[in-house]
Amino acid sequence: MAYRTDRDVTKESPDYRRILAHLTPDRDHAAVFFSQSIDLSRTLPWIEAHQAATGRKLGILALFVASAGRMLHEHPRLNRYASGWKLFQRDGVFVTLSTKKELRDGAHLVMLKIPILPGDDPDAVANRITTTVGEGRSGQKLRVEREVSSFLLIPNCILSLLVRVFIWLDRRHWLPGFFVDPDPMFTSLVVANLGSVGMDAAYHHLYEYGNCPFFAVIGKIKDVPTVVDGRVEIRPMVEIRYTFDERIEDGLACAIALAGAKELIEDPSRWISGITDWGDRPPPHV
Repeated sequence: MAYRTDRDVTKESPDYRRILAHLTPDRDHAAVFFSQSIDLSRTLPWIEAHQAATGRKLGILALFVASAGRMLHEHPRLNRYASGWKLFQRDGVFVTLSTKKELRDGAHLVMLKIPILPGDDPDAVANRITTTVGEGRSGQKLRVEREVSSFLLIPNCILSLLVRVFIWLDRRHWLPGFFVDPDPMFTSLVVANLGSVGMDAAYHHLYEYGNCPFFAVIGKIKDVPTVVDGRVEIRPMVEIRYTFDERIEDGLACAIALAGAKELIEDPSRWISGITDWGDRPPPHV
């Protein structure tokens, strides 16, 4: 699984999608926005029962990352990215977590890249998140942080030229794999969990640096009046907001895939039973 083994799928794409690379050459110009409300009325009791039975603590973040990883494995066209005027199929699924080194105002932000394997369940993902976040919050600088610090020692006039060269190489898919593979912005999906600091979800822009076509922001859990079978009930809900690069796939395909991920989060027992429905049905409201 490496940047150099990502496959050029430009000629496999429909003509109208190939022309989008010329009409909207930047990610933010091709951005589509989704908002998804997740009903946690079954999820939260399942998490408590799972912890009582196994002693392992799961959170909404681990469930979301595991479900999103499953979605990307089951819908590989969503695991593509645009580079210059070409489309590439990513070799492997990766999720980057945006987190603070410390849970305090003014703490440094760190981006942590986590591989998601086809057979990963929420427990496997939770263990990987715990290990990776622990390393990211250690006192030592990560490799990417050391590289950034080194680049900032270069005079601005030279650094600006180097960045332009870097972007020029990136648009032609000519960057060296050893430089790109550990970079957290060369990833399938970036996730920011604002709910962990008590904030609501927000839409995030897509970065032109790197090749990430997907951004998700998780908000805080709130009790929300919800109409169920004609009656109003108060249910725990969490909102997730997505930004998606439409050059890689259309919005309907993305909405259908997100609906499948939503079902896994709302009913985690599907992970145990193996029941998933990723068919081409019309998606529920996402």
